[in-house]
Amino acid sequence: MGLLDKMVKAVLGSTTSDAGALTASQVNLLRQAVEPLGTLSAPRVAERALAFITEGTEEGVLQDLASVTPSEVSSNLLGQPGRLRWGFHAGHGGKSQSAGDKSMAGRAAFYDSVAKHPVPLEVIVRLGKVLAAGDQGKSLDHPGAPIPDWLQYLVNDALHASFGGHSNQHDLTQRRAWRVPLFAQLLAHEGLDETLVLQLVFERKGLDSYYSDRFRGLVEPTEVAEYMRDHPEAVRALLQQLSASGKVELAKRIGQAKNLTTAFAPELVALAVDGAKTTRAEAVKHLEGIPTEDRLRLLGALLREGETTQRTQAAELLARWPSDTTAPLLEAALESETSKPVQQAIRAALNRLGAASDAQDQALPPAPEWTPFADAPLGDAALALFESNRKEVLERARKAAEEEIEDNKNAKHKYTWCQQHYAKMAKVSTEDLQAALKLLNGEGDKKDAQRVRNGEVANVVSAGNRLYALPGFGPVHLVRWLTASHHWRSFWADDGFQKWLGQQPAGSVDLRALAAVFQRADLPLEDVARAALCDYWNTPNAVDVLPPEQIWPFFAEHPEFIDEGLGLVAPPKRERNHWPLEMGATMRVLAVFPYIPARWMPRLMELALGEGKTHRPLAQKALAAVPDIGRSVIDSLAHTKSEVRIEAARWLADLKHTAAVPALTQALDKESRETVRAAFLTALEALGEDIAPRLAPALLLAEAKKGLKAKPPAGLAWFAMEALPAARWADGSAVEPEITRWWVVLACKLKEPGGNALLTRYMGLLDSASRQALGSTVLRQFIAQDTRHPPLEEGIAYAHQHAAGRYQSYQRSYQNAKPEYRQYYEANYAKSQEQVFEECKREKMGEYLGSAIGEKGILALAAHAPGHELVTLLQHYMRDHYQRRAQIEAMLEGAAPGNDPLVIQLLLGLSRRYRTASVQTKARTLVQEIADRNGWTQEQLADRTIPTAGLDDTGTLVLPYGDRTFTMVLDAAMKPELRNPEGKSIKALPEPRQNDDPAQTKDTKAQLSSSKKELKQVIDLQTARLFEAMCTGRVWPQAEWTEYLQAHPIAGRLIQRLVWMELDAQGQCLQTFRPTEDGSLINTDDDEVTLAGGSALRLAHASLLDDAQASAWTAHFKDYKLTPLFAQMARKAPDIAFADDKGVAVREIKDREGWVSDTFTLRGTFTKLGYQRAQAEDGGFFYQYTKEFASAGVRVVMEFSGNCLPEENVAAALKTLSFENSKLRGWGDHSLPLAEVPPVLLAEAYGDYLALAKVCAGYDADWEKKMPW
Repeated sequence: MGLLDKMVKAVLGSTTSDAGALTASQVNLLRQAVEPLGTLSAPRVAERALAFITEGTEEGVLQDLASVTPSEVSSNLLGQPGRLRWGFHAGHGGKSQSAGDKSMAGRAAFYDSVAKHPVPLEVIVRLGKVLAAGDQGKSLDHPGAPIPDWLQYLVNDALHASFGGHSNQHDLTQRRAWRVPLFAQLLAHEGLDETLVLQLVFERKGLDSYYSDRFRGLVEPTEVAEYMRDHPEAVRALLQQLSASGKVELAKRIGQAKNLTTAFAPELVALAVDGAKTTRAEAVKHLEGIPTEDRLRLLGALLREGETTQRTQAAELLARWPSDTTAPLLEAALESETSKPVQQAIRAALNRLGAASDAQDQALPPAPEWTPFADAPLGDAALALFESNRKEVLERARKAAEEEIEDNKNAKHKYTWCQQHYAKMAKVSTEDLQAALKLLNGEGDKKDAQRVRNGEVANVVSAGNRLYALPGFGPVHLVRWLTASHHWRSFWADDGFQKWLGQQPAGSVDLRALAAVFQRADLPLEDVARAALCDYWNTPNAVDVLPPEQIWPFFAEHPEFIDEGLGLVAPPKRERNHWPLEMGATMRVLAVFPYIPARWMPRLMELALGEGKTHRPLAQKALAAVPDIGRSVIDSLAHTKSEVRIEAARWLADLKHTAAVPALTQALDKESRETVRAAFLTALEALGEDIAPRLAPALLLAEAKKGLKAKPPAGLAWFAMEALPAARWADGSAVEPEITRWWVVLACKLKEPGGNALLTRYMGLLDSASRQALGSTVLRQFIAQDTRHPPLEEGIAYAHQHAAGRYQSYQRSYQNAKPEYRQYYEANYAKSQEQVFEECKREKMGEYLGSAIGEKGILALAAHAPGHELVTLLQHYMRDHYQRRAQIEAMLEGAAPGNDPLVIQLLLGLSRRYRTASVQTKARTLVQEIADRNGWTQEQLADRTIPTAGLDDTGTLVLPYGDRTFTMVLDAAMKPELRNPEGKSIKALPEPRQNDDPAQTKDTKAQLSSSKKELKQVIDLQTARLFEAMCTGRVWPQAEWTEYLQAHPIAGRLIQRLVWMELDAQGQCLQTFRPTEDGSLINTDDDEVTLAGGSALRLAHASLLDDAQASAWTAHFKDYKLTPLFAQMARKAPDIAFADDKGVAVREIKDREGWVSDTFTLRGTFTKLGYQRAQAEDGGFFYQYTKEFASAGVRVVMEFSGNCLPEENVAAALKTLSFENSKLRGWGDHSLPLAEVPPVLLAEAYGDYLALAKVCAGYDADWEKKMPW
C-alpha cells in the first residue's frame, strides 16, 4: 500500500461527523485535483501535495512545486488556476490539456461541496498555497487588492477558473460558501485584517475591464451588503484605498441597494466628486437614490469644505438639479471662494441654472395624433408561404448534403454538418408551420412556442424575409415572432423589421404606436427607446428614418430614458442584459425636440463646453435652437482651461452670436496662449469683425517672435525651418522669415490638418506664389519625415546577418513538411541564396524610421500647394504607403480646404473607389463638406470643378514669351500640342532671346509644364468619372450638361468621343447623338439634331439600345476614324432570369464557375479591369476581388477559389459574380438581387466576368479537387 493510499485511508478512517472534518468524497476530489502533479520529476509530488492540503504535513512540497521549470508545466497540469480569462488551453493540447481538465473538475466539485460540508479553514488556506506554488504566478490575474497570492488564487479559481471556461454565473449558485464571510474568515485565520476582504471584492486596477464581471459572485450577493453595514469605517476607508476602477465598482454596489445608498450617502456623494472621471460618471448615476434635501446638503458641504477638485465637481453637480435652494447655495459659496477654477465652475453652474430657468417658461407643443397598428390575423396565404418556404429550404439543404457526401469521398476529414441539417429540416412538419401561424396571430400556447424555437422551423418561416412582405403583416406580428422564435432580440435591428419599415408610407410609423404594441405584449418599453437611443452598426437609427414629430412625443412621455442616456441616473435592473443607452444618440434625440425641456438643459450645457470632445458637437447642435443660448456661453471665454475657452469661441461663431463681440475682444486682449488667441481671432472674423488691424506685418512679427521664444513642440524637431521659402505679402513686400516659421509652429500646436480660419486668413495675406511655395515645402517635408527608411548600408548589413539563417529555414521547412503540405513551402524553397539576401535587404529598407502624424497640424498650410503637385504627391504616397491610413486621411483633410479643382476631382475619385474603407469614407466626408458649402450635390460639384489646365474657352493655352506668343492646344488624340506664333507644331519652347524677360520666360516654361501634368490628370479622372456615370445611369439636366460638360475645354473634347441619349420626362429615349468639335450634335446618319427644351441626357450603352442602333454607332466611329473614349457598344446584358422557378430573386451569376487558371494570372486581369483585393480574413486568406461604384451604392464582387497573403502563384478557379449594397455596414447579407443592379453596370460587370474567364484555361469538371483551398 502506497503512501497516498495510506494517507487517504487515515483521513477516511477519522470521524466525518465532527464539524469541519473533510468527508471521504472531499478527500477524493482533492486527490483528483493534485493527481496530475504526479507526472512531475520531483518525488511523489501528488501524494505530498495531498498530504499538505489535508493534514498540513509535507510542507516542502511547496518549494518543489515553485522550482518546477518551465513554469508552464505545473501551471497547465493544474489548468491554470489563477486565470480570469475564459478557457484553459495547454498549448498544443494533448496530455497536459487532459490533466488540467481533470484537476479543474476535481476542484470544481470540491468547491461545490463546501456549502453542504464545511471544511477547516486551514485546509482551504493550504489548497490556495499549493495552487500558488504550482502555478508560480504564471496564470494569475491579480486585480490589485493587497492580499496574499494564495487567497487570490482561491478566489479566481472558485469563482471562475475551475469552471473550465463556460459561463459560470448560474453555476455560482452551487458555491454559496465562497462569498465574503468565508474570505474574511480566511484572512482572520492567517492573522490578517479581515476587512481587506472589501478591497478583494472591489479592487480592479490590475484587471482588464473585460474581465471585471468575473467577481459578480462576490459583489452581488447580499452578504456583501451585510458586511459593509457591519463595517462602516472599513467602507469609508475604501475611498482612499481603492483605485479609480475599484471606486467605480464600489459606487455601483452602493447605488444598487437602497439600504446601502442610505447608509453610505456621504460616501456616494464623495465618489460623485472624485478626481477620477470614470468614478464620477458611475457614482453620479446613483445620486437620485438619495433624497433631494440630503443630496443638496451633502453637495453643499463639499462645495464649502471640500478640496479644490471636490468643490469644482460639487458645483457642476448642483447645476444638474435645479431647485429653490440650489442657486442661493452656489451664490453664497461664490462670495467666499478664492480658487479661480472653483469660481469659474460656480459661475458656469449658475449660468446653466439660469438657462434652465429660462426654459421653464416654455411648454412643449401638443404632440400630433398617432394611429395604432392593425392586428389583423394572417390567414391561409401565410400558411401557403410557409409551405413554399419549406420546399425551397429543404431542397437547398438536400443539395448541400449531397455535395458534402460527394466531397467526403476525396477529403481527408469527413464532415456531416450538411447531412445533419438536412435530416433536421426533413422533420419540419405542417403542424410546426401551423403552430408558427398561431403564434403570429397571438393564439399560440407554450407548446406551440416550443415547436417554433426549433431553429429549423424558424428558418422556414422567415426564409428570404418573405413573411414580412405579406399583406397585413405588421409590428404586432413581428414582435410576437421575435419573442417566440428568438428568445427576443432587438426588433429595430432585425432585417425583417427593417424591410417592413422600408415599405411603409413616409411618416406613418410612430414610436408611440410601437410602444403600444410592446405594452400589449407585456414587453419592456426600453426596447422601443433603444431604437432611437442606440447607434446600430449596420442599421440606421430611428432618428435617421422617422420624422421628429414621431420620435420626441414618446420621450416626452417617458423622460426616464433620456435621463438614463444622459448619465443622470443608473440603468434599472432589467431581465435582459442589453448594451447601455448611448449619450451621443440621446443628444441626437434631444435635437429633434421642438425645444429642450428644462430638466435636461444643465446637463447639455455641461456637455457642450465640457472636456469630452466626443459629445460637444452633438450637445451644441441640440442646444442650437434654444433662444439666445449664446448668452450662456460668453462666460466660458474666461474659463481657466484653454480648451474650454477655445470651444466657447468656436461655438459662439457657429451660433452667429454677434452680441459676444465685445466679450471676445476683451478676452483676446487679455489672452496670452497663442492657440486660444487664434480661436478668438477666428471667431471675431466669423462674427463680422474686421481683424485686419490685428494682422499688420509689424504685429504679426511681434507675435511670431514672442511665440518662437516659447518651447517648441518636441515632435517638430525634424522640421527644417531654414528650408522654408522666402515669402512676400500681397503687396510685394518681403515677409520676415520668423513669421512663416511661427505659422508652422502654430499650425502644429492647433493640430487641425483640415485648417483653421485664422491660418487661412494668414495665408491669404501672402501673394499666390508664396502661398504655393510655402504649402509645397510643408507638404514635402511632412512626407519626407513620414517615409524615412534605413539606408542601403543598413539593408546590406541586415541581410548579411539574417539571410543565411532564413535561407536554411526555408530549406528545412520544405524538407520537413509532409508531402501534401510541401506546396505551401515550395515558393520559398525555390529561392536562391541571392534572392533571400535581396529579400532581407528590401525588408530592412522597407522599415519606417519615423512618423509625422503627431505633427499633422502643419498640413493646414499645405492646402495652398499647386493642385497638380498636391495630387501627384498624394497619389504617389497612397500608392507606396497605403498602409499609413492616418497620414493619408490627414493629408486629404489638409488638401481639401484649398478648393483646387484638381484636388476636388481626386477626392471625388477616392470617394468612389479606394482600397481602404476609412480613407474612402474620409474622402466622401470632405467632398460632402465642399458640396455643402456651395449648395451642390456631389455630382454637381464634380461637374463644376473640372480643372481646365489653363486652357481658355477655345481650348487654347496662351504662353507669352517675350514679344512672341506661343500656344498649346489638344490634338486629335487628346495630347498637348505646342505651337509657335505662326501656328506650326513644335516639340518644345525655344531658348529665350537676349531681350526676352527672364522672369517671364521662366514662368511660361513652368506654366507649360504644370499644364501638361494637370491635363493628364484631368483626362484620367474625367474618363473614369464618365465611365462610372454610364454604369450607374447618371442623368444630366440638359442645361447643366451644356454648360459644364460640352462647353468645357477638356470635358467637351472627351464627350465628343461618346454616344449620348436624350430622355423625356418619363426617362424614355428620344434619340441618340454624338457631340462634334464644332458644337453641333449628330446622329448615326450624320444629320444634325436638336435637343428638346428641358430634356435630360445620359450616356448610351449597348444594353439600352437595340442591336441595329449599337451596330450603327460602332460603324459611325469607324467611319470617322474616331476611337471611343471607352467601349459603349461592346457589352450586352447577360441573358439570365432575375428569379428562379420558385420566384426567388437571383443574386449571383456563376456560369463561368470552375474555369481554371492560376492566382497571378487572375490577379493581373482583375487589376487591369480596375478591381481590388477584398479584405483578407483570419490567416490572410481572401477569395474576392471588388470594384466600388459609390455613386450608386453598389459593390461588384467577383469570387474565386482564394489565396493567402503573402500571395503565391497557386491553382485558382473563377467562381461567382454578385453585387452588394455598399452603403450597409456590418456582417449581414448585403447581396443585391440582380434585378436591382443598374442594367449597364450589370452588363459591364458581366463583361468583366467573361474577360476573366477568357484568360483561364477553360472549364475543368474536377476543379474543386484541384484547388488548394
